[in-house]
Amino acid sequence: MVIKPLIGVALACALMATGAQAQTTRAEFVQTESKSRSSGLFCRAFNFENRCTLFGMRSKIDVSKVIAQPRDNGLPAHWNRSATFMEIFVRSYQDSDGDGIGDFNGLTSRLDYLKSLGVTGIWLMPMHPSADKDHGYAVSDYRAVNPAYGTMADFERFVAEAHKRGIGVIIDYVMNHSASDNPIFISAAKSKTSPYRDWYIFADKDPNWAGFSWGPWRQNKVGKGYFYGLFDDQMPDFNLKNQRVIDYHADNFRFWLNKGVDGFRIDAVTMLVENGPTAYMDQPENLEVLKQVNAVVKAYPNRYLICEASEQPALYAGEACTNSFAFGTQKEIKSSAREGKLSSKLATQLASDKRSLMPLVLQSHDSYVGDRLIHDLDAGSYRVAAAVSVLASDTPFSYYGEEIGLANNGKYDDPGLRAPMSWDGSAGHGFTKAARPYRAYATNAATHNVKAQTGEGGSLLEYYRALYLARQAHPVLADGTLTLLSKAGEEALVFARQREGQKALVFINLSATAQTFQTKGDGVWTSALDLGAPAQLTAEEGNLRLILPPKGVAAYVAKGEK
Repeated sequence: MVIKPLIGVALACALMATGAQAQTTRAEFVQTESKSRSSGLFCRAFNFENRCTLFGMRSKIDVSKVIAQPRDNGLPAHWNRSATFMEIFVRSYQDSDGDGIGDFNGLTSRLDYLKSLGVTGIWLMPMHPSADKDHGYAVSDYRAVNPAYGTMADFERFVAEAHKRGIGVIIDYVMNHSASDNPIFISAAKSKTSPYRDWYIFADKDPNWAGFSWGPWRQNKVGKGYFYGLFDDQMPDFNLKNQRVIDYHADNFRFWLNKGVDGFRIDAVTMLVENGPTAYMDQPENLEVLKQVNAVVKAYPNRYLICEASEQPALYAGEACTNSFAFGTQKEIKSSAREGKLSSKLATQLASDKRSLMPLVLQSHDSYVGDRLIHDLDAGSYRVAAAVSVLASDTPFSYYGEEIGLANNGKYDDPGLRAPMSWDGSAGHGFTKAARPYRAYATNAATHNVKAQTGEGGSLLEYYRALYLARQAHPVLADGTLTLLSKAGEEALVFARQREGQKALVFINLSATAQTFQTKGDGVWTSALDLGAPAQLTAEEGNLRLILPPKGVAAYVAKGEK
């Protein structure tokens, strides 16, 4: 989630409206347009005979019931237990039509690259129409795609092509709030008699709650009084104490699952339900709301659900969300790699009984998670951190450009972390043929790009590829039961994995000096991964002895087992 000013074009249109209040009881709530004209589109929201400019975008808001159509997604069985995910911002990944903005067709054209890297899951940041025209977390229509990214057909083709390559696709879903230009909110805000009034939270007078460093109650400029919008005045919070609202979101989940998507990442789950001025974080009702939508996902085979819980992530891992990012642990991974010693908090996380449900992540689109790694870590520590994140997670997540050491674009803020992907050293860096991209490139785009690192021994890209492909070649490294063998304060991270009788040992030298490891290990072991200088493994009378170079990484499996 991100907090930033938004542009409310449609909201401004609503302020100009003089039409009658909504009287319809139809299940379908539609915003339609007649013809696109040079000045924009004539539009009608519900029974409002509003005429307003909607920047040439055709839109339809549908709240009708959606019937589940579960079907096999064609991905390998248990894909959702061991996928290697990459988070991708469509707007910044690949422009196919020369307008300086990434799109679905551009993303489809890069699927072969992702497959060759070893990525088996893609998390798309929001791809719905959005009031902010950029980051996407102010959703104007939950059952449409952002026209800047292409058509619904383009999106469906992307999903189908990803599936052909064994890659699953999960999409970002914003359940906490909508955009203020969403016609459902416009109807609710305009009149107390709207059938959607109780879909949001209103008050006649400002209750003066404290919310973060500001008050979350916003002036209702469409009607009268105030509405609750914790993040921004153009991001009104849904009333998730209303079962009709939960049912609407559940139907939206079915809509996209029927389209073929393989799951969701739910945004800002810590703030779903509010119980007063000091009780708007991690409320018990949050878990019950999430269990309902998780049941929708579980009704479709082989799907995946994960939540963004910036605080208390373990609370949401399990029945509520199934998976929850292990936020906070990214700092422990980086400090362990930087200082050369296993932190106590990282050791605790890896020994947790919820470890397999809490993927490790090093960076993301949100600045609260951390800057681009290239600004945080030296080369050796960067690689060690990557090895920990990928090998100690069952479903690890990386962020686009992480695999090449992409920098921010000169700013350590949310937009700065979302610079266009760098594919080569050309003027447009392979991202676009436009004279200028929609946002400035990363500061190191000319040197840190895919073309420069592909096939180059010792490059960061090939390092990530080796990590991912080792997991594919030896599934025990991906989702085998993990047993931590190291203790906090030690200069190495060592753990065992076991899966259906298969055994693996993983050694990560956190320090800048060579390390000798001794552990129990009967039988004959063979190398599954060797990053750094060649590791030396010897076995004598049931004991294994390994010498690993500084910042080196090695993994072994029992001979003949994968």
